[in-house]
Amino acid sequence: MYATDNTPKSSHEPLGVYIHIPFCKSKCPYCDFCSYPHPSADTVTSYVSRLIESIRTEAESFVSRPVDTVYFGGGTPTLLSPADAERLLDAVFTSFSLLPDAEITLECNPGTADLSLLSLWRQGGANRLSMGAQSAHTNELKALGRLHSWEDVCRTVQHARAAGFHNINLDFMMGIPEQTKDSLLETLQKAVDLSPAHLSSYCLILEEDTPFGRRGAAALGIPDDDGMADLYEAAADYLVSRGYEHYEISNFSLPDKRSRHNLHTWQGREYLGLGIAAHGYVNGVRYANSRDLSAFLKGDSILEDAYTITPEEAAEEAIMLGLRLSDGIDTNEISRTTGVVFPPAFTKLCDRLEKEGLLTRRDARISLTRKGFLLSNQIIGALISEIF
Repeated sequence: MYATDNTPKSSHEPLGVYIHIPFCKSKCPYCDFCSYPHPSADTVTSYVSRLIESIRTEAESFVSRPVDTVYFGGGTPTLLSPADAERLLDAVFTSFSLLPDAEITLECNPGTADLSLLSLWRQGGANRLSMGAQSAHTNELKALGRLHSWEDVCRTVQHARAAGFHNINLDFMMGIPEQTKDSLLETLQKAVDLSPAHLSSYCLILEEDTPFGRRGAAALGIPDDDGMADLYEAAADYLVSRGYEHYEISNFSLPDKRSRHNLHTWQGREYLGLGIAAHGYVNGVRYANSRDLSAFLKGDSILEDAYTITPEEAAEEAIMLGLRLSDGIDTNEISRTTGVVFPPAFTKLCDRLEKEGLLTRRDARISLTRKGFLLSNQIIGALISEIF
């Protein structure tokens, strides 16, 4: 039980729900997410059964909370059999009080879902598709260890639209081995030609306990910070020129198509995390589940960490997450909700950063510029250090 007690909550603030499906066809060499390649059909079905039990149990503590976003993430949720997908969707829709316009996102890898399967998910209630396209170039996809082709991306988008998905996100990666600025822009041009409602463009990060992390940036030929910044600015310039709003450091959307689920995190709103490796934030408590698949299948508790955040931590998180958004933060609102006071040193630093073109300030509203996004970690760290 992730709630702080077993009493149903009376808050009417909408809740987000994240559901983790930890299975993939293969493990990409850069991936640090919790995923298990080549699962048996029995393992997947058993996992879904335990997940449904968790959904029904946890939903009892939030009977009065409307749910405005559900995110089926992974892993690759579209690897579920039609029968398991139907069971899972039914459990979500019968257990939670979903708002009529709730955003229900399904993650998908290209080539893992045909028209029939996507139609099943759409008819079951999913209304947004998020696909890991990564690149339009065969050599770059091979360098990443991806199994799909650009033709698979186009075909899956076509099937998704035929199934009734009109809110589609495509994920892309910058800093791929063998990638150039020209090849990145060609990828984004091909992506925009597919008319997605949303695009995410992430810099490749070398995680320590991955094959890529062990090889290192030099061996892989990954750009240095200046080279990565050059790719980032080129991508942002292009997508904005094609009508996409650069609303978050790595995310771009058409009007009114921001990722509502991710906004739960960036705006410090509450969300429930279900399944192994899922994280959540409910009733002032942040928690994390372990990656222990066998424990989950046996019905054991997988709660690995849970703690109530202090007002100071809440303020720090509001700054750290809020400044990822082009909307930025409202310091008066943060003070009102947390009691934390922004000292003169904070204002002085904001003045200097504004003169350097790294942030903009209008009364209590502070937001980073495009140039500031490039240095977001350093800027956010410096701002927080002036408060605590």
